Amino acid sequence: MKLARAALVAVAMTCLPVPASPALAQAGISTNPPPVEIRDYVSAVHALSRYEVDASRLALTQSRAQASRSFAQQMVEHHTRIIAEHARLLNIPAATDSGSALVGPLSEMLNSLENTPAAEFHAAYRQGQIAAHEEALKVHSAYASRGSDAGVQAKAQAALPVIRKHLEAARKLPGA
Repeated sequence: MKLARAALVAVAMTCLPVPASPALAQAGISTNPPPVEIRDYVSAVHALSRYEVDASRLALTQSRAQASRSFAQQMVEHHTRIIAEHARLLNIPAATDSGSALVGPLSEMLNSLENTPAAEFHAAYRQGQIAAHEEALKVHSAYASRGSDAGVQAKAQAALPVIRKHLEAARKLPGA
């Protein structure tokens, strides 16, 4: 099992726009070092948003907890808009109907969530949302301070309060 996970991480490192770090590989995601070139930044944010939409759509079908369902619906709506905006910038399809565009650790995280027993679903969904939002906070913060495009730096800075709000809400989800 460890060998298979190591192989997946190695493959993911070749597929992700930025390399995976050991600490966040455990959580399933990483952008270490955080991207400072616009295409890498947008790609990282796009991938994180895809994960959040796909995981939240799964939560809408799996969860009966109102707090999780409300949060999941908010994530689907918010991150679907982000995906469309970034897809235009990356010149890629904006389709958000499946996780097929996810690769590497984010795909592995989604697959794991899909196969999580019902009794453990809320904890796994919560953990994935916290990890994704913590990574998004790191990516946006780094780009806001060191990014290659001043206009996009301003957008990254403007996104930080929203990400912090989402992270705080994710930490309050059931399943702790």
